[in-house]
Amino acid sequence: MRRWRFVAPVFLIAVLGGPVADASAVDEQAYALNRDGMIAMSEARFEDAVDAFRRAAAMVPDYGIRDKALIYTPIFMTGWASEKLGDVAAACEAYRRFLAAAPADAGEPTKADHAAAYLAAHCDATPN
Repeated sequence: MRRWRFVAPVFLIAVLGGPVADASAVDEQAYALNRDGMIAMSEARFEDAVDAFRRAAAMVPDYGIRDKALIYTPIFMTGWASEKLGDVAAACEAYRRFLAAAPADAGEPTKADHAAAYLAAHCDATPN
């Protein structure tokens, strides 16, 4: 029995790779979830979209995925899908998180404007 305590972690490291491989795998999985969320949005499956976007954002925060065509970030899309569902509280939370996470040079004024306008119109507090 004692032998398994040592062998199992070594086996997992060998199979899964080291920290660099793990980060790359997480990026790929988050990217795939974000893509799945976008597909769900296009099919008006907003509950599925929210689930996929939340899972992607939990793995890699917005702007954490580099060198990929991540046009719509998962936190913003969580807000948008929640908005489509009429879940004001979830949309407000996501849009606040999006505005806090978006770097100034992100080049996404349309999304930032949408998030800020939604917060101003539907949420109790100010956008930030």
